[in-house]
Amino acid sequence: MNKTLEKIKSLARSTMNPPLVDAKKNGRRIMGYFCSYIPEEIIHAAGFIPYRIRAVGSENTIRGDKYFSPLNCTFVRHCFDKVLHDDYAFLDGVVFLNGCDHTRRMYDNWRDVRQELAIGPEFLYMFVAPHVLTQNSLQQYNKELDKFKKTLESTFQITVEEKNLTASIKLYNYKRILLKKLDQKRSRHPVAITGSELLNVMLAITAIPIEDAIALLETLDQLTEDRSVSQQGEVRLMLMGGCQEDLDHIDMIEKMGALFVADNLCLGARHFHSEVDETEAPLEALAKRYLYHLSCPRMINGFSQRMEFITKTLDDYNIEAVIAEKLKFCDLWGGEIFLLKKELKKNNIPILAMERELFGGTSGQIKTRVQAFIEQVRGKRE
Repeated sequence: MNKTLEKIKSLARSTMNPPLVDAKKNGRRIMGYFCSYIPEEIIHAAGFIPYRIRAVGSENTIRGDKYFSPLNCTFVRHCFDKVLHDDYAFLDGVVFLNGCDHTRRMYDNWRDVRQELAIGPEFLYMFVAPHVLTQNSLQQYNKELDKFKKTLESTFQITVEEKNLTASIKLYNYKRILLKKLDQKRSRHPVAITGSELLNVMLAITAIPIEDAIALLETLDQLTEDRSVSQQGEVRLMLMGGCQEDLDHIDMIEKMGALFVADNLCLGARHFHSEVDETEAPLEALAKRYLYHLSCPRMINGFSQRMEFITKTLDDYNIEAVIAEKLKFCDLWGGEIFLLKKELKKNNIPILAMERELFGGTSGQIKTRVQAFIEQVRGKRE
């Protein structure tokens, strides 16, 4: 198990990795993307390896700060700093999303440096997803999927055949099923995998070919069958937030006598919560899954759906408290946490809300706050 976890940790903390190097040598193309509202299946069916862009390995935002305001979140500034260092040179294209104004601006800046400095791939595409859950939104999202598919076909002189799309849907559904199995092993007593380990897994499998990801998850499924990482007196926590890449931060909290046994993260439950209906026409099925899957705060009328998931998870996973985090200057998660506090208070669930930068979540101040919160939860239990 230790050897497998070390391999996963290495994949999670690197931008480029051996499976991608091998894939490039074999002539495969890699398509970067930014958000869980962009369908991996279409990218895969078009012959690309979907690659979730992350900021891991970034040491500062000195170059990125030239293109962004200090009031932009550190995720986009770290990512763009990596762009300017040409860390994503291996990508054959990048798909952006109108997730928030911060990431929306990255599309504009990347186009500018592409023209001025020839950094990055020529194919830079803005995928526009609705911000509300309605029938009209579903129709619009369906049109956006069709437009995206046709743009890939015309740009790269390929044809995305329906049989390939169907095969990709089956493959990615299987990946979601394996992830669900792994996640559910956190609900049991004893817990089989820590929150830190699962975040490592998520960062790893979204940066390698799907075939390698599935092989890795199948191995993990076997290795965690009778595994226990539980500690005596552990506090069972749920982690909520948007972009989470600070592995040291999660590890630090769990070493204080707590375990993250569930989450509501981009690279967590929202990634694998629901599957694509394999009985429907591929594009229509993808539209329904990606628009109506467990949403993030960008979906402005989806809070009740999110709260329903949270309430059920708190009960099913025997969770004692919640830690909700937002990156500085993230208005979407600022509003979400305000609503979460009100709802969790009704059910007497302790919540610690923290605002922080993308990296650096092991500072003394944060450590002190978390330690005090864990002791508070233990006191409530007693």
